[in-house]
Amino acid sequence: MLSKLAIERILGIETSTDLQPEQMAKKLVFTFFPYSSESCSRETLIFKDLLEAALLELGVRIVPYEKSLEKISIATILKRFLKICANNFLYTVLEMINKDHSYHNIHAGAFLNLFKRMRIRKGITVVALGENRSSQLPMDYTSSFTQNTIITVLKCPAGIDETSNFSTHFDAAMNIFSYHMTQIAILVSADKFIIYNFNASHPVYPLHKNFKGNILKALIPKVAAPIRPPYLKDFIVEPESFDVDSDPYKTLLKDFVTGGEKFNKTNLYPPGKKVEDLPFRSGFYKWIGKLHLDHRSGMSYGFLARQLPSVPVGLVPLSDEDISKHSIKLGQDYFIKNDELYLIMELPLGRFFLKVPDVWVLTQRSGSDKTKIDPHRDIFLMGLVNGKMYLRTPIGCRIRRDYRPSFDTRVILAHAVGNAIISSVLNRIEKSTGIQQEFSNRMAKNGVALVHWHGYIQHNLIPEGFYVHGYDNPHVACSTIQSSIYALAGKMDVFENALKSKSLYMGDVHIEPHHGTNIVFSSIEDLAEFLISTPNASELGNKYLYQGMMK
Repeated sequence: MLSKLAIERILGIETSTDLQPEQMAKKLVFTFFPYSSESCSRETLIFKDLLEAALLELGVRIVPYEKSLEKISIATILKRFLKICANNFLYTVLEMINKDHSYHNIHAGAFLNLFKRMRIRKGITVVALGENRSSQLPMDYTSSFTQNTIITVLKCPAGIDETSNFSTHFDAAMNIFSYHMTQIAILVSADKFIIYNFNASHPVYPLHKNFKGNILKALIPKVAAPIRPPYLKDFIVEPESFDVDSDPYKTLLKDFVTGGEKFNKTNLYPPGKKVEDLPFRSGFYKWIGKLHLDHRSGMSYGFLARQLPSVPVGLVPLSDEDISKHSIKLGQDYFIKNDELYLIMELPLGRFFLKVPDVWVLTQRSGSDKTKIDPHRDIFLMGLVNGKMYLRTPIGCRIRRDYRPSFDTRVILAHAVGNAIISSVLNRIEKSTGIQQEFSNRMAKNGVALVHWHGYIQHNLIPEGFYVHGYDNPHVACSTIQSSIYALAGKMDVFENALKSKSLYMGDVHIEPHHGTNIVFSSIEDLAEFLISTPNASELGNKYLYQGMMK
């Protein structure tokens, strides 16, 4: 229903984004970190040969390790040294006078790391093989702690296989990530391999069946679209700008509290992980771990959110005069007027245009306890206005150094703007046909809930009027631009199907393969009650993902 270019405009994405793994693969560069056969199991070495052959067939460029390196100049090292000194000086002074600031203390290990002059160039993915017991890991030789992806291939430890539960995989993955300083871990046995990344998923694949296809769909997207948490600088920040004790916030936050308490009974929100509790080999590596998380103190999985009520925007019939006035070409589905974005939509009622609605969503700060929130401390108000992201904090709540938006921010806002567009279309249909549209009326009166967890709903238990999309999407990491495009594109496609079949539309279920589920529902409490009252409706992990894929 919407073109990729229109979606990028709606979401404020300024560069074209590859959405298919085949496109992604051709832009990747890999290298293999030096290893000794003594530190590698037979399974690891077999996997290495299979991986290298598959990557080459997929169009990935592989360079020898020596060719991946660049020599850093003395001048650059000196410049970085002085920047670290200045940063730590300002951090210390501002801490001493107890003044708010955005500086973070750079670990002393960074000074020593500066003097490694031969560095892996930015953008190159590094594959490390086997158990590296030394104090020097691939991370020490990258040019960027955030722009070089590291994949570590290990023999699968005893007690980990396809029958292991979510918690077992989750604990194993987090320990491997921190001990080996890697963003992706591949565990290999004689006939299978498991891919771990920060999505907390654990897909298991056969080693000798469709290997290239599984690498293409499951590994390539995770490398091409790695986890990049949203930074405060990505937002227009408006501190202490809304009152959680006034409506509509007070009423919606009551749903957070009561719904969160009920969601606690579903066991769909695992305890988070604190950075301090992970088995890093040194304080320097722990500091790098925090850097990857934009200095968050830990990670929690899933989110609860409430989209604020929004008045439907008007749909205007598109005339020949409009087409000429705005120089609209055949097949074009958007135009710009007075620096604002308008969409062109083909509906059963005719051809219309509408201004992209502004949307606002209450959501939780990253790392908070998802089922036990403090409305005065744990809540953000996020907005998407004309392609720009806004972040507002409650009155009396200072932005602390661990006060960060959700990793899933872009997906949340993509769903919110899609809901507002759909509500506006349904409102026009109601006015034209007299047929009541519950989704649109709910959006205007109470808004809707957006909920995400790292599991899936049994396909045959999804309520009537809800449309499922995303099963066939590549397995990208959360927080990526791709995941937000998939969210909005999939939502609009299933809505178009509902219109064509003249079916009831109540919301959508967005499947993120090997990540989890996003669902739009009437309220957090209502969804929690549905899950509690429907035995085995969902659980953490991939159990019901494959059931849905076969539909």
